Amino acid sequence: MKEKLGIYVRSGAPETKKFDMYKPITYQPEFLLRTLVWPMCTLRRVIRKGTVKKVRMEGLQSPFILVCNHNAFYDFYVLESAMKPYKAVYPAAVDDFIGREFLLRLAGGLPKRKYTSDLNTVRQCQEAIKNNNVFGIYAEARYSLCGVTEYDAFTDSVGQLVKLMKVPCVVLNCKGHHLYDPFWGNHMKRDIMGVEAVMTQIYTAEEVEKATVDEINEKIREYLYNDDWRWQSENRVTLKYKKRAQGLHKPLYQCPHCMTEYKMNSKNDTIFCEHCGKSWWLNYYGELEASDGNTEFKFPSDWYNWEREQVKKEIQEGRYYFECDCHVNDLPNSKGFVRLGRGKFVHDMNGLRVEGIRDYDKEPFKMKLDAASQYTIHVEYNYRFGNFKDCIDMNTLQDTWYVFPENCDFSVTKISLATEQMYKEIWRKRNEEKEKKEKAE
Repeated sequence: MKEKLGIYVRSGAPETKKFDMYKPITYQPEFLLRTLVWPMCTLRRVIRKGTVKKVRMEGLQSPFILVCNHNAFYDFYVLESAMKPYKAVYPAAVDDFIGREFLLRLAGGLPKRKYTSDLNTVRQCQEAIKNNNVFGIYAEARYSLCGVTEYDAFTDSVGQLVKLMKVPCVVLNCKGHHLYDPFWGNHMKRDIMGVEAVMTQIYTAEEVEKATVDEINEKIREYLYNDDWRWQSENRVTLKYKKRAQGLHKPLYQCPHCMTEYKMNSKNDTIFCEHCGKSWWLNYYGELEASDGNTEFKFPSDWYNWEREQVKKEIQEGRYYFECDCHVNDLPNSKGFVRLGRGKFVHDMNGLRVEGIRDYDKEPFKMKLDAASQYTIHVEYNYRFGNFKDCIDMNTLQDTWYVFPENCDFSVTKISLATEQMYKEIWRKRNEEKEKKEKAE
């Protein structure tokens, strides 16, 4: 029997057929681009009074690698609008294919399990470049949690790929999209106008040849950086939507006044702590104003970065630990999720692991992601295919499991931040030890 969403199968063993990650690339049909995709996407951009500024793009021919920042689904409309006359293929998360695999592949989508080291992506890039297409990458591989570029979700393999392909590199930086449709906003669109995008060729093919991988990554990060809250404030972009702060407690889970975690909440244009009672108004320009006159952070992005530092301290002091009950859903293919079973989720200094008993045959299941190999983790707020609950998306090359914590206070934002900080701390220590050893020799 299927749930009303038509997504989960409540009983029975999951299908053995999984996503075909090696299926030949479907290249975008030019007729479809010219008659439907480009006109529709351009119209969506124009409605928001969006602009696209192109820098060093004159005379550029495909193939090239396109790297984009990622704030909302609206990014895709601006991307395709800016892409004309180029055709492209894009790696996309496997859950994007649910119920629409044919259409997404037709649009150039390539299924990818998030944050896994997959040589197939390199092969697909080589094939796309060989066939004179653009290879598009959302480097963060997820929507920004709080409207600021997620550098810790950005892997150095992007620069390695650019260097390997020996083709030009272009960066598309979009501003204002998080404000229009924030990841934490329950898909409630806001009436914001004047969004901006800048499309820049940061390297020609000849410049790629001369640059190191580190230089390429550094330049991509420089041109990719965006903070929507600062952009809104500096440009005095007005947003009078009455519920503009509703949901903001999802990324801002810790109170900077009383330091309590998991007791933040929000309603309409205000975010507040249920433990100490302090509240902050989010004004028309994306700035926070505290009810007691003592505003710790002017922008939500500063608050979010402060939380990152708090988690970093826990990691460095070896105090971080989280454990909870959970239920787990498996995503074998584009037909949708399958109820796997209930179990226990643990996140500690060793990494992430989940284990439990399968519903359909009472056999154990287990997945473990080592902290030293997991540079970030994908999380969801009020996930639409999970009874609108927060969850953690765990991936191997073969499986995608969505883990839904239960019977506890928690924040998937903190789990995401802790995963990133743990990875950085482990490799910082390893590199220090390596340097000491080399000096001693």
